[in-house]
Amino acid sequence: MADAIRSFLAVPVGQSVAEPLMATVNASTHALPPLRVTPWANLHLTLVFLGAVPQRVLDDQVIPRVGELLADARPGRIHFRQVAGFPDPGSPRHLVLEGYASPTIETLQRTLREGLAETLGHSRQEQQWRPHITVAHFRDRKPRPITATPWQAELPVAEVCLYESEQGLHGPVYRVRERWPLAQEPDEADATET
Repeated sequence: MADAIRSFLAVPVGQSVAEPLMATVNASTHALPPLRVTPWANLHLTLVFLGAVPQRVLDDQVIPRVGELLADARPGRIHFRQVAGFPDPGSPRHLVLEGYASPTIETLQRTLREGLAETLGHSRQEQQWRPHITVAHFRDRKPRPITATPWQAELPVAEVCLYESEQGLHGPVYRVRERWPLAQEPDEADATET
């Protein structure tokens, strides 16, 4: 697949979350195992990982299908609660900010995953989605266990982006290829949920 593009659907991380998060991580690196901090421009919250997709399939099938799936989607929120080792705190590969999604975003993620499964040849099996932002990658293959640290933040979800990933000199570089704004107002339940 020479023309395949490593891609994913994600929510961009705005300055109100990124700035204090990255300041905290950068100030804490001395207390953590050796790690490679995620560049600010690469911060995102993945909704659906698509994998290596041929460009023609992205253009002719995936992008139109995502537009259809998001036609009635509403904004919502991700409520973050802690910085933790991921996927397993006892043997983490990444340092992440993790939390939970509002009901509209849970529905949005499931709709995208299930709606694209056939197009991409992915399994339609139910998978546990753990909303998180990867803020660093541990350099050691087996870093010591990480104790979760409370860190409260809220990420408004007002658009979904199709990102493509290219390998750069110092790691991956993510670029937004397509954007889909979620035009309707969030549900009252999403606006007041804590």
